[in-house]
Amino acid sequence: MYKMEDLFPEATKADIERAKRYLGQYKEKKSRLEFLERNPPQTEELRNVKANLIKFTSLLERAVAQILEEDVRKVMEYRFLRGNSRAATILRFEQWECCDKTIDRKIIDGIESVANTLLYLE
Repeated sequence: MYKMEDLFPEATKADIERAKRYLGQYKEKKSRLEFLERNPPQTEELRNVKANLIKFTSLLERAVAQILEEDVRKVMEYRFLRGNSRAATILRFEQWECCDKTIDRKIIDGIESVANTLLYLE
């Protein structure tokens, strides 16, 4: 018989840090992928790079899409998938009438959710 912990493992601090690092790299890698889509790779090495970029970006997009709380998902999409700064994210969501610490908590919750999702998507 399986335990819930076996079916849905919790991310460790290392997993959360890795997810945070991946989210920080997303915008740059998405930009490289868009460049390679506009300029098709001519070598096998560049085709492999493109395949890895597709895997990386789609993995993160799927993990963010799996966030259940809509407000957390919107903050994560704006902050990481669109590549906006923390300050821009706080300004964007100020109409929610919450302070910057609340937005920071939503980001932390989102990173933890992404880390948990990556455990079973990878």
